[in-house]
Amino acid sequence: MGSTSRRRDGGPTTPSRGWWRVPLLVLTAAIVLSTGTVVASITASTPPPSITEQARVDALAGLEGLAAAFTEHDGDGSPTAALLQSQADLLTLTTSWPSGSPAAGGAGDPTAAAADSGAPSATQQPGAEDLVELAGGLLADAREADPGLARLLASIGSALYAQAQTMPGGTDVAQPWEDPEIPLEPAGCPAAAPEDDASGKATPAPPTSAEAIAAVVLSQERLVYAYESALPRLAGAERTAAAARLAAHTASAEHWRSLAAAECLDLPLPEPVYALGSEFASDPLPALRDAEDAALAPLADLVSLSDGAVREHAVAGLAEATTDLAESTGEVPPAPGLDDELPAAPSAAP
Repeated sequence: MGSTSRRRDGGPTTPSRGWWRVPLLVLTAAIVLSTGTVVASITASTPPPSITEQARVDALAGLEGLAAAFTEHDGDGSPTAALLQSQADLLTLTTSWPSGSPAAGGAGDPTAAAADSGAPSATQQPGAEDLVELAGGLLADAREADPGLARLLASIGSALYAQAQTMPGGTDVAQPWEDPEIPLEPAGCPAAAPEDDASGKATPAPPTSAEAIAAVVLSQERLVYAYESALPRLAGAERTAAAARLAAHTASAEHWRSLAAAECLDLPLPEPVYALGSEFASDPLPALRDAEDAALAPLADLVSLSDGAVREHAVAGLAEATTDLAESTGEVPPAPGLDDELPAAPSAAP
């Protein structure tokens, strides 16, 4: 039979010595299969990066890649490259996924960053269109990212677009965001919840979206008052420019009040008078510039304290205000609205 062997002397048959290999082979196959299953399950269960994590890595890669391109063509003294690199430095706080694996295209790998960012090749001169394209990506991600990063992305994206406007051909490039429309005002808004009168030490509540919009409106109405007060002290081109800014801030204040009404948010009534610095009477232009710069911070805050339609308006508002300020001063801050909180970085000018 197949399971026995016959001795040459014709004696009785004995079992084959290969039988013990069968259980060993079965056990080995089981180990291989089970090990493969475990490895596959671990790999398959690794979560993909969140929208916020991916937005940070994409922004860092884009900024570093474009900074390298400007340095390649304009030299180490390129103001645009310096601006881009200073902005990239603000995004290097997170360099790995929650799993601990290195983030793709992260800091410390400029070659990978340039390759992944879509930055201009070494043979192509970077320009305003490249800045605008990167700005559009950052502003779009700012509408979806978590509050802290959204605020930073909106600020950097606004600065990039403003910088593009100062470059040759920059004014011919379309803005990389759409101006959102104000939603229709509802027929009625729910009544406000009664305040808690419980005794005891109150816990400070985090700022609300309504408070953030109120801060934006207040800054715009303060600018309206400042320009109204400055007009009698100005003449010629300065008066013309101030009148245009007055009209812009008046429209902006009305815009934000309308948006607040559409969102059923209660805002305080306009103040009849706003305090102006003592230097305003003798030389109002520097004071107006400082007020314009200070008005960027409430817009940046609103990006992080809102979502949906309100955040879309905040992102667009910050980009527009940054561009207007750059046009009037000729300087672009690296992170408009966040300058008081971030390390000093060079501003860029044409």
